[in-house]
Amino acid sequence: MRTARPFLKFLFFHLPRILFQVAGLFRVINRGKRAFRKGLESEDLPKELVEELLGEFDPLEGFGLREVLSFPRGRKRGRG
Repeated sequence: MRTARPFLKFLFFHLPRILFQVAGLFRVINRGKRAFRKGLESEDLPKELVEELLGEFDPLEGFGLREVLSFPRGRKRGRG
């Protein structure tokens, strides 16, 4: 039981807190992007320019969950 206690504490207390904090960060970033888009569109800028500016100032550009969660992988097991 002593070896399982730290794992269970992490699983039930720390991991949900970390995930909620990350979700909050994404929510704030997306809210800012929507407000930025709305502000640009209220200035009657062309749609192509709005899309270009959104892509240029995107804080999450090049940031994907797949890259964050990728672990170094060795040789696959099996033949060869």
